[in-house]
Parts: sequence; C-alpha cells; structure tokens
Amino acid sequence: MKIAITGGAGFLGSHLTTAYLDAGHNVIVIDNLNNGSVNAVDPRARFYQIDIRDEKLRAILANERPDVVTHHVNQHLYEVPLAQSLLDADTHIRGLLHVLDSCVNASVRKFIFASGGNTLYGPVGEEYLPLSEETPLQPRQPADISRAAGEWYVRYYSQQHGLTHTILRYADVYGGNGKINNPHPLNYFLHMLSEGRRPIIRGTGESMHDHIAIDDVMQANLQVLTRGNNHTLHISRGEGYTLKQLYLLAAQALGSDIEPVYISGALAEDSAIILDNTRARQVLDWQPRVSIQEGITHLLRVQQQAQDALNQQPQFAQVSRHSSLAHV
Repeated sequence: MKIAITGGAGFLGSHLTTAYLDAGHNVIVIDNLNNGSVNAVDPRARFYQIDIRDEKLRAILANERPDVVTHHVNQHLYEVPLAQSLLDADTHIRGLLHVLDSCVNASVRKFIFASGGNTLYGPVGEEYLPLSEETPLQPRQPADISRAAGEWYVRYYSQQHGLTHTILRYADVYGGNGKINNPHPLNYFLHMLSEGRRPIIRGTGESMHDHIAIDDVMQANLQVLTRGNNHTLHISRGEGYTLKQLYLLAAQALGSDIEPVYISGALAEDSAIILDNTRARQVLDWQPRVSIQEGITHLLRVQQQAQDALNQQPQFAQVSRHSSLAHV
C-alpha cells in the first residue's frame, strides 16, 4: 500500500513512517521541518520538504497517487498564545483544507486524521469517566479548536466527495526512539531526574490524564489502514494518572529522592480525563498492551542508548545528514 504522511518528520509522523515501512508499505513523507527533523525521517521513505499550504502539494499527491493519506501535522501540544491564533488556524484549518482538496484531486482512497483526546473535552465529574467519543467537545485553546474544526471538515469531505476517513483522538503519547523530542511529562521527568535536576510541575500535580505508549499508537495506526472506516476512535490506555503519580513512577524507576518544584499558573488547572477505548478495541481488533511500568523501562533504555551514543562521538562537530529532496 502507498501511504503519504503529512507531518512525517515530527514525533508521531516519524514513528509512523518507520512502522509502515517495517510492515512492507511504500511511504511518502511531507513536512516543512518547522516542528520536525530531517534526521528523524526514515531514509527508506521518499521525503518532500514542503508546507501543506503550498500549491505544489496538489501536484505531489497527483503524481504519487497514494492509497492513504495520514494527516499528522504537528499541533502544539500545549497552550498557544492568543496572538498566534491566526497562525495556528492558517496552518491547521486552511492547511488541512488544502490537503483534503489535494486528496480528492488525487483520488486518495482513505484519509486518517490525528486529533486530540485529553484536551478536547471540558472538565467533568469523575462519575462520568471514562469518556466516550460521544461526549460533547469543549476545546479551550486554539490548537484544540483547530482539531475540533478539523474533524468536522474531514467528515464533510467524506459526505461530499466520498473520501473514506478515520479520526483518531489520541491520549497523551509517551515514549519514542530518541530521534526527536517528545515533551510528554514522563519523558521530561526521566530526563531531568537522570541528570540530577529538579523537574517543574505546573499547578498542584493532581491533574489526571490518559497516557498511551507510542508502540500501542503505532499498532492502532497499522490496523486503521484497513479498518475503522468513517469512525471516530479514542486511542488510549483507558487509565488515568496524575502528574504526581507519573513523577513518583519515574523517581522510583531511577531510585531518585529528588523533589519536584511546583509552580502556579493561570493555565494550570486540575482536571480528570480518561478516554474509553471500547470502540477502538472492537472496530480495529486492537488493544493497548504496554503498561506504564513497561513504558518507563523502555524509555530508560532508549535514554541510556542515546547517552552511550553521545559518549562515543568524536569531539568535533558532526555533519548532519541531508536528504536529497524531491520537488515538483
């Protein structure tokens, strides 16, 4: 199967690229590198350095004729200043519409849209947890508003143009191969504690979110290639951990007694979100398999490998790999 990944040089996109290639698929990566890294792109993929709003995108997809386009253009994981709202909407709404139009023009069979999970829903009582996909959305930050609007545009294109879709609402994704930064709290806590530094926790640390390992996310995306048509799905663990709990797990794994620094902030409010993944289990024949403890063990191994590789580098500047970029 030929698959195009918009945002394929970012954290999720670069992992997806490798997962698809390992499964025997033909992969095209499209990314402007504003939030991604060319060094994170698997060299087996064809790479186009281009913005999704660029008119050349239409010609690229028309020439490549992918069966599936998976849209993982990086959305800011945390709050976007209000002054950047227009820029965020221009990239993640106008840019998405350009991708969708280009998909229709290229007769793409299926469109996969990476949406949010924990940050799309408003505060709810714990008696309503876990939340189903039918829970009303209450996005409060520009990036989340763009995600919610994007979902409706994707559904509209399915209705008007027959473009099959799957919308994936991700829990907070942790882990990684170390090639590109992932700002998830677990990655951050383990990095800070391993360097003997005190991590910062904004607010009380009692905010609870759903968290899922990158390997489980990749397995879900492999299943989505042939399943989940015209569904909106939670890709989640179905469990909640507070920031305090994540910190304690990280400290225990490292045998550290370093205490975090708590700072207050207007945007740091306590909330509890757990995402029901029953529909994804049924529709995709998938289930999350990596426990939080196993995920921490893997993260520590990746961090140690990265440190060992750094220690073995010669003490002079390394020339970074440059891919030969194709242009239309």
